Amino acid sequence: MTAFRIVAAIAFALFMGAAAHAQTVNRVNIAAGDATPTGASFVVRMPVAYSDMELSGDEAPDPAMIVRMVTGATDDRIRFSASEIPYLPGKELKPLEEFMHALADKPVVAELLDVQHGQSGGLEALSFTLIDIAGGGNYFDVIRDNRAQYTLLIQFHREQRDEAATMKDAFFGSFRRMQ
Repeated sequence: MTAFRIVAAIAFALFMGAAAHAQTVNRVNIAAGDATPTGASFVVRMPVAYSDMELSGDEAPDPAMIVRMVTGATDDRIRFSASEIPYLPGKELKPLEEFMHALADKPVVAELLDVQHGQSGGLEALSFTLIDIAGGGNYFDVIRDNRAQYTLLIQFHREQRDEAATMKDAFFGSFRRMQ
């Protein structure tokens, strides 16, 4: 969970400019299947039991700013997470590549791989893989629409990379926005 919190805190701080965050757990140990975080506008198929939680900006300029997410892990600790970060009024969006490079430039990151960036049907998407110096890694799929940014993340240890790769397309492909 520590690695997840670090990645979530980095993403939260980069896009919201918040110096601090608070975590609220809404539900825990929900069976695998279609998942929507409390108050979110997306659904994703979680392949494992998961928790529904929120991160909020203690110093955010807008009290309504809440990152809504679901997260869960296999028995072998491959972690699946999906989050929604609403846009703040008046806050200029940074390019998606800036998010990717900010993560890739951390001293613990050894490689940035598999970068794919595109736009379709009002969505902008950026997928990439980060491998850390210990050989573990993160598969990212970051999606934007006119309301929010959605981040899907799979975290794995070195020996689980192939197993995580077999689940990546199904997890990332299950994302749907709700109208």
